[in-house]
Amino acid sequence: MIYSQELKDRTFKAYEEDVSNGVVRQRELEEKVLMYYRRTTPSLQEYYSRYTPEWEAFYSSEHLPDMAFLPYLKQMRGAFKKRYELTELNIDYYISLLENASLWSGEGTRAKEFFLDKWHQLLTRKEYDYQYMHINSLCEGFDLLIRKQGKESGNKLLGSRMEWLLHNYPDLYRRMLPYETVMKRNPVIRQLAHLLGKKHRDQQKYDSLSGVDKRILIRHSPHSDITGVTLGNDLNSLLPVEYCYLADDALRAVFMERYAEKRLQLFDYQSKETEPVKDDKHKVSGQGPYIICVDTSGSMQGDREILSKSAILAIAQLTEKTHRKCYVINFSDEAVSLLIEDLGRDMPKLAEFLNKRFDGGTDIEPALREAAHIINGNDFRESDIVLISDFEMPPLSRDLMEQVKVIKRRKTSFFGLVFGNKPEMEYLNLCERYWEM
Repeated sequence: MIYSQELKDRTFKAYEEDVSNGVVRQRELEEKVLMYYRRTTPSLQEYYSRYTPEWEAFYSSEHLPDMAFLPYLKQMRGAFKKRYELTELNIDYYISLLENASLWSGEGTRAKEFFLDKWHQLLTRKEYDYQYMHINSLCEGFDLLIRKQGKESGNKLLGSRMEWLLHNYPDLYRRMLPYETVMKRNPVIRQLAHLLGKKHRDQQKYDSLSGVDKRILIRHSPHSDITGVTLGNDLNSLLPVEYCYLADDALRAVFMERYAEKRLQLFDYQSKETEPVKDDKHKVSGQGPYIICVDTSGSMQGDREILSKSAILAIAQLTEKTHRKCYVINFSDEAVSLLIEDLGRDMPKLAEFLNKRFDGGTDIEPALREAAHIINGNDFRESDIVLISDFEMPPLSRDLMEQVKVIKRRKTSFFGLVFGNKPEMEYLNLCERYWEM
């Protein structure tokens, strides 16, 4: 618990500004912290169990009769000298004190209790310091904290949403950087993204679990791999020796005391319920998706290709704010569709698409047929179709024009980014608005 909380506190503090600026989502940070915690927490077991033999010695000695306690200390004298400095615990002093104590005056009992209190304090502090040293080391090794502190040579500090989404893919980020730069600077792309984002009605529907009380969704992790021994009061995980205390009438009081203090010895398991169920419903917009039909023919190479890809990136980023899906359909000789539902999860395949070269012929009809199929097949309404091309191609067939009219009756809007100066106007007449690039 200490490690989990320390890791969260350090990470959330380091990324507080990035969360407020929208560079990273709180949920994403929590997932990264939990993944690292689960991967590294087994290494703490050595540090949990390092002092188990000493704790066992302590618990067995505190119930010894006064007559047997002095022989016990003499027997353990070498072990105490080995583990404790003279300034921490002077075992010879306590042996001398017990030897000179009167058995009938209670001095021996007081000396024994004084020694046990001192030993308990020292052992608790040593164990905590030793564990916390390792906890601190694990926190300092968290890659997100290392990157934020700029300790990794060659890695930039996170400064944009794209850098966060691609922080595990540095090669992809370097190739995506030009598109992000153009996306931010080009006024037409900014206008298009602003217009599409402004159309968002903030009307959301939810997945099938939305109406289920989160208490019903709680699933306690089953015990699986035993990784060592720890302390607590979980009766389902007791070591066999603890059952001996419980079964013995003379020692049952000791068992109940340690149960109340959460000092029973337990098996420690790798799988635990470490996080509560989050009330984090998956939001889905009531509006249809963004559908980008982009011309990837040879005539779109060069600056046109960079501008087209930058526009795709800008529209794809709207999915996080509007909770709408985004389909990217490229067309040259054939149409290929790419679905973006979760930008964080789907960013690698979007980056892979954007890193492909534009080449081939021009045929927009397969792309528009695919767009119509997506809208009709999913009963989407209020979708937005963005056409990106030089539109130097034959007019639409009558059959396809009928399909366009059908999807327009579903309140589908068309927008266009136009390259070149000889576009076929029939395509631009479909658009509510278009921009000449």
